[in-house]
Amino acid sequence: MPGKELVTEREVLAMAAGSTLRLGSGRIATPGALDAAFARGLRVVYGEQDAAAPSPGSDLWARMKASDGTFVVQVDGGRVTVTRLGPAGPEPFGTED
Repeated sequence: MPGKELVTEREVLAMAAGSTLRLGSGRIATPGALDAAFARGLRVVYGEQDAAAPSPGSDLWARMKASDGTFVVQVDGGRVTVTRLGPAGPEPFGTED
């Protein structure tokens, strides 16, 4: 993969607890690396902030910050849908245009 940095499971396992794994158009991770990051509770940040994603000043973003949990953010045509992954499975959390 020319021009891309590949992050492996070994590199993630060497990261300090509480670290952030940053990925983007020039930096990708193997599935094993992502599994290791999840298992270790590392924060994974993808790419540059998308203008369609919840902005730090939005109500949806504020609700997410005020609620502990794991969230899935989907952007489709500029509309943001957030789902919280709860013990019983995915739960709708909110949407924003």
